[in-house]
Amino acid sequence: MAQLHQRLLRLPVISLGAVVLTSGLTAGTAHADPPPQEPGVTLRVFDVQTPLDRICTLKPAQTPNIDKLMPMINWSGADFGIENYFMAQALTNITIPADGSYTFRLSSDDGSRLTIDDGLVVNHDGLHGVTSKDGTAQLDAGVHPLRIDYFERDGGQQLTLEWKRPGASAFEVVPGSVLSTEAGVVRVTAPGRKECEGSGDTPGDGLPLTGVHPNYTLTNLRPNGFEPKVTGMDWFPDGRLAVLTWGGTDDSGTSAAGEVYLLDKVTGNTGTGTVALKKVAGGLKEPMGLKIVDGTIYVSEKARLTRLVDSTGDDVADKLETVATWPYGGNFHEFAFGLLYDAPNFYLNLSVAINYGGNTTNPQPAPNRGTTIRVNKDTGAVSYVAGGLRTPHGIGWGPEHGLFVTDNQGGWLPSSKLLHVKQDRFFNHYMTPAGPFDSKPVTPPVLWMPQNEIANSPSTPVLVEEGVFAGQMLIGDVTYGGIQRAYLEKINGEYQGALFRLTQGLEAGVAELSLGPDGAIYAGGLGAGGNWGQTGKLKYGLQKLSPNGKNSFDMLAMRAKPGGFEIEYTQPLSTETANALAARYTLRQWRYQPTAGYGGPKIDEQTLTVTSASLSADRKKVTLAISGLELGHVVHLRSPRPFSSTTGETLWSTEAWYTLNAVPGGAGTITGIGGKCLDVDNSGTTDGTKIQLWTCNGTGAQRWARVGSTFQALGKCLDVSNGGTTNGTTVQLWTCNGSAAQVWQPRSNGSIVNPQSGKVLDAAGVSSADGTPIHLWEYVGGDNQHWVITGTN
Repeated sequence: MAQLHQRLLRLPVISLGAVVLTSGLTAGTAHADPPPQEPGVTLRVFDVQTPLDRICTLKPAQTPNIDKLMPMINWSGADFGIENYFMAQALTNITIPADGSYTFRLSSDDGSRLTIDDGLVVNHDGLHGVTSKDGTAQLDAGVHPLRIDYFERDGGQQLTLEWKRPGASAFEVVPGSVLSTEAGVVRVTAPGRKECEGSGDTPGDGLPLTGVHPNYTLTNLRPNGFEPKVTGMDWFPDGRLAVLTWGGTDDSGTSAAGEVYLLDKVTGNTGTGTVALKKVAGGLKEPMGLKIVDGTIYVSEKARLTRLVDSTGDDVADKLETVATWPYGGNFHEFAFGLLYDAPNFYLNLSVAINYGGNTTNPQPAPNRGTTIRVNKDTGAVSYVAGGLRTPHGIGWGPEHGLFVTDNQGGWLPSSKLLHVKQDRFFNHYMTPAGPFDSKPVTPPVLWMPQNEIANSPSTPVLVEEGVFAGQMLIGDVTYGGIQRAYLEKINGEYQGALFRLTQGLEAGVAELSLGPDGAIYAGGLGAGGNWGQTGKLKYGLQKLSPNGKNSFDMLAMRAKPGGFEIEYTQPLSTETANALAARYTLRQWRYQPTAGYGGPKIDEQTLTVTSASLSADRKKVTLAISGLELGHVVHLRSPRPFSSTTGETLWSTEAWYTLNAVPGGAGTITGIGGKCLDVDNSGTTDGTKIQLWTCNGTGAQRWARVGSTFQALGKCLDVSNGGTTNGTTVQLWTCNGSAAQVWQPRSNGSIVNPQSGKVLDAAGVSSADGTPIHLWEYVGGDNQHWVITGTN
């Protein structure tokens, strides 16, 4: 509540609010039975961190800061969990005992709004103390969805819902006995600032898209009555599509209702009335991956890799045969995500066990989870490729046949990310007991996928092979929904790049993507209870997006350049857009700091200035000079509309999110044991300054440039004290002098050797504590001698 309104706390002010019905909807009609319910109300709180004076419209697909079950709506103070500057939602179903006229009293500090059956009953918006407002609704007996939107500026906090039933003489708090909300859901939350829509925001320009990308034509593929929660897809050579369904109905993790279907006539010109459907397997335990090898279907269930055996040739599995098993502790979240094949091995991801609410289970009930694993098709032997994963929902082949994985926000993941998996890499999700790669240096993500802005629950990545976006990756999302597009570039041997919106307009959140033999993008939908699933969409789906030959105006690529970026478009920019070009762009940057807590906020967020912008001769490329860019940061670029091409077409999506790990010709980080950075003590530049391990913070003391055979920071060289060659010789910062004491050679085993001494960089005492000194030591293969070099030349 605003301080100037605190005097209104003394007495409630009561006024009548009219019932307003949304078009085409009768507020009083009871709804069909909702999903399984439990008594109470869902309270969701969104920390907007800015003073409001009215209820705002929250940007879609944002995870709340707080999501909890409450017995009724009579809340104050600590009930909300945040002191001020927040939006809140009360979501419930109210069971009306008998037809009649019901009067509701909404009391709040500050503004609130009550809707029933999507019809406005009480509008009590604005800044005020605890005051009340009434409204009446004619309701049929039965279940009705009820929602309250509420905002708090500062001062006191109060939200209470009362009613006066037909024939009653007094108001009472609406009892919990008539309120219910969806049962058995995981209440996912995430820290950090949430955003309201701005006055200039439109779909694709400050807001998620709402429609299908103009380059594609959408086709529905579900025959009547087919409602698949899709978790896997693959193709037979004859064009039939195998579709795997999850089968889960709750969060118990005990479901064994997964199924496999064969769909014929899905390619080319087709539709729901043409597609032929056949069930070929069932009884699968929450399967999350499917692959066809030599005409045989393989499925990744929770605890095993399963071969579907068809002994009669009718396509129906007569037997489910175990190929391999892996560690499994019975937790509802221990999925086996995806299934790829590169002879003779399958590849898939094992997620960790988590608690209801999202925190990582400690200790883990099964070892070696949070890993990408390799399974030999013939022997069933399981080996571990990489670790430090949490919920690695997506796995796919990327550029150069590389293995790419998406991981979802949670413990040690302040935001979701795209990763490039290689043998022995570690991606920063720690566990107890430790996983097989927890002691390895942390490999940074290829892309951070900023939570709620461009991603929420990213799923399958696939590589586009043809068309305008050839060579780029498409990534589905279960909760944010739709498909995002990733442009990747390789700098100093490692991938990084930009994330763009591609399309929305699908019937469900996207759990699976597959490129069909007809060149179409096949999207499988999935949703579940709580806030896991795209709001307002189905919890199942199967559609395809077919290229239609159009080349709509869009951002094609965003490339890092020394001192800025190059933005490439699919069409030439118009003269109107080219005028005052630098002013067309706004940029922000921030970094993330992983912690054991769930998710994390943006850190060191800054607004950047475009100092110049130049347009290429073909008018398709814009080179931006930008002051203040920092490595290890995400850079958000927006070119708000109006922004048009020479055809007059407006830009489809105006935003990009670039993960700036390195710049051509620039400096980067050297990370070691525990994910700590090679650091110059206190950013000192005096000769002899200590070199140490320190928590990575993006400062100049941790930026190392590869200049010839040296590593340089703060204008000086990484140096072996007095050119020593014995174990324990100090490594320091020193004026560059061209001596052998300043020559360093990275090796394929991850060590960095000084050739003169034959010794390697070593963190003393095998410690990862801040301040651990760095010295020389003979190579023994310890984790304290392995380093990840990012962004240095």
